[in-house]
Amino acid sequence: MTTTEPGATVSYDVVILGNHLATGLLATVLAKQDLRVLLVGSPDDTVLPSGDSTVPYTTAVLHLLAERFDVPEIASFAHFEDLPEQVRRNSGIKKSLAFLHHTAGRGHDPAHAVQFHVPGEHSEWHLYRPVVDEYARELAVSYGASVLPDRASATEVRLASDAVHLTFGGGQTATARFVVDACGADSPLRAVTGDGDPGTLTLRSRMMHAYLRDVRKFEECSRLTDYHRATAWSRGTVHHLFDGGWIQVVDFRNHHDAVNDLCSVTVGLDPDRFDDLPAGPEEAFRALVARFPSLAEQFASAAVQGDWTTSPSWQRRAAVTHGPRWFAMERSACRTDEFLSRDVTMTAEVVHALGAALPRAVRDEQAAGAALAEVAAFQDALIEFNDQMLAAARTACGSFALWNAYSRVWLLWQILAHLSLKRATNDAVAAGTWDPVEQFADGGLWFRTPDGLRQMLDWFFGVFARVRDGGLGQTEAADMIFRELRRARFVPPLYRFGDPDARYYHFTKARRLLMVAWVMTVAPADFKRLLTKDNVTGRRDDAPVPTPARGPVPAGDGRVETNGDGRADGSAAGAPGVTQPGRR
Repeated sequence: MTTTEPGATVSYDVVILGNHLATGLLATVLAKQDLRVLLVGSPDDTVLPSGDSTVPYTTAVLHLLAERFDVPEIASFAHFEDLPEQVRRNSGIKKSLAFLHHTAGRGHDPAHAVQFHVPGEHSEWHLYRPVVDEYARELAVSYGASVLPDRASATEVRLASDAVHLTFGGGQTATARFVVDACGADSPLRAVTGDGDPGTLTLRSRMMHAYLRDVRKFEECSRLTDYHRATAWSRGTVHHLFDGGWIQVVDFRNHHDAVNDLCSVTVGLDPDRFDDLPAGPEEAFRALVARFPSLAEQFASAAVQGDWTTSPSWQRRAAVTHGPRWFAMERSACRTDEFLSRDVTMTAEVVHALGAALPRAVRDEQAAGAALAEVAAFQDALIEFNDQMLAAARTACGSFALWNAYSRVWLLWQILAHLSLKRATNDAVAAGTWDPVEQFADGGLWFRTPDGLRQMLDWFFGVFARVRDGGLGQTEAADMIFRELRRARFVPPLYRFGDPDARYYHFTKARRLLMVAWVMTVAPADFKRLLTKDNVTGRRDDAPVPTPARGPVPAGDGRVETNGDGRADGSAAGAPGVTQPGRR
């Protein structure tokens, strides 16, 4: 461990601005590749809300990160039971993904519900970000990343032809060959580079987010027995939908080891549709849920822990996200709705691309421009894809019939993307090249997927664009989507994606046997290659079993224990300056 004296200038390969899950993962994979990395926090790290739920495809990307960069702890982010104890106890399990569509002035209609159950081989979860982000920072430190004392943030960034010069609170300085910015709109780097013309995103939202306690479980507000085959909503992620918006409820109290009594509540609204709500977020939230009797009951006793984060126009996008020695990612590149777990997933996708590109740039600075431009183009494509998916979701909220259809295509994409990325990862390992998982020019589907999926998604986005423009009715659009799901040869018939009445998905043993029969008989070849033993189980016969997650116990906001030496700030013991633990 080495430290710097005040006023000394230290040189790094990469300085990363921002301290949260994205930057912690990136710092970890770069440090594992023997780059000299400095991880710097920012004032907005604990203010801006971030994604707090995973989906199956998220876990596939996390496994790829763990496999490619040889960091088994990252694989633990994909499985709730593998998490360090304090992360697990403060976070929540996710046994299902539920969508409940509401009509103003009426209690919830059980016929307007869809619930997807998480198969047993998956272990999705709810991320309590104060603890998760701290653990990601500690993981980076354990692999050799440096951090500043007293969590000083950057106050100035100067770009030069031969280096990046940074000044931090407390008067310390550093130089870097490259800087990665994930601070957000107030980043000192953005003050130099500017956002330029931000471009447009289709989805526009008034966003409100807070941690609430004493939120009633929805199964206590509407009898669970009225919902055929439903399981307890609180055991998974709940999305309350209504024309023009949604409320996402993520529960951290829903398992026997839980010590966190909070729920994360995120609201996304069409700002024009709900322009009559009060300006204050607490008043606006109360006025909103009062319009829906079942929601009013669920949140009647709920109290906010801390403050609401809100914005009347949440979406923003930087026009330029890279330069000769810098790259803007995550919240510094784009801020969009966290609905459907896109925030966490996009984080992992960009970390994968950047984690491979930056070491190449450090080794060969002449090729750095092309490497960063490729990742920037990939990130832009992910932003566009995400915007199309979320804009379609907002349109689908106009009626339950349309949402019912939307959710089937969304789930189909999730299943096939998850299996396809697992297949591509296994193929890459077997072939000794990462080319199968680097088809970044293909945008949102950056690996081989079954023939027909990309075409269906393009058609699907077009349908919702027509609905938004008034050229297609909601009922007609829903019927078209269900017909296409019944017609498409690559859609597994046993899922009954094309049946509007099949609103509860349990992947039972009988369904697994039917899937095997389908694969062995009439399934397209593209699908057969996804359902091999190694791809379904996620284990190759020669693959080592990842070791349990290690690293220091994360510090949080009072709901977690301190490290063994009594520190609660996550810094290395006795470090008055920049900490540089030994490398692995």
